[in-house]
Amino acid sequence: MTKDHNPELSSKCMKIIKCDTARISKYPDKQYLIIGFNRNTKDDSGQWCRDSAGNDPIPDWNYVAEKVVASGKTDIELIESAKEYQRLCGMTMYEYFLENIEDSDSLYQEAIDKHFWDLV
Repeated sequence: MTKDHNPELSSKCMKIIKCDTARISKYPDKQYLIIGFNRNTKDDSGQWCRDSAGNDPIPDWNYVAEKVVASGKTDIELIESAKEYQRLCGMTMYEYFLENIEDSDSLYQEAIDKHFWDLV
């Protein structure tokens, strides 16, 4: 990916999505929002070792866990995509499922209401 970081745009996106870092990458004609969270390996499960037998553990270190969460061809599209990502993060699977059912009076709705708690 080519790096076309736009500090002003990533700052706007960080106000929408609470994260420790944000950057924009562009490839080839689409922008991608990459967010990051400061982490330390002591908070992760397992232990890094220099050998596969696990005899030589590596001391813990800080790192940034990054993921791509939004995209758009324009700045406006990228911001709208970031807002949608944030909105979806605040939903349960049940809420998302209900939002995507076309007919709320359908048998699907009844089945979801009746059996949802059996699945949880």
